[in-house]
Amino acid sequence: MAIRHFTLDEAEGLLSRLTELMGALRRVRDEALVKKAQMDLLWKRLEGGEAVLSELGDEQRRFDGLTTRLVAIAGDIESTGCILRDLDLGLIDFPFRARGGSMVYLCWKLGEPAIRFWHGTDEGFAGRKSLDRLPRDEA
Repeated sequence: MAIRHFTLDEAEGLLSRLTELMGALRRVRDEALVKKAQMDLLWKRLEGGEAVLSELGDEQRRFDGLTTRLVAIAGDIESTGCILRDLDLGLIDFPFRARGGSMVYLCWKLGEPAIRFWHGTDEGFAGRKSLDRLPRDEA
């Protein structure tokens, strides 16, 4: 699959939708974590001889539904062409062509009002630099 390269305007145009998708992804992930903990308790009860197999099967189906939703939402994010780097921090990178055609990432963190940072392809969040230091071709 070819890498989509964004302009700053294109990337910023997705922020509202990405905020929505990231919120949904976090909520479903949290539900799945709770469901997994509930299932772990049911397994312990089953191992202890309690008749909870039917309940465990019901919970497994609910958990499977949550994982299906997780995959679908992550797919929606991926389909935009951006890269989800860290769900907990809400980090997303947007491939961008800098001066001379080299690729860098525009870097956005959930909660930031706009894209204000970038980093090289061999750097991560810790290497973020202000957009005013982004090497761009002159218009």
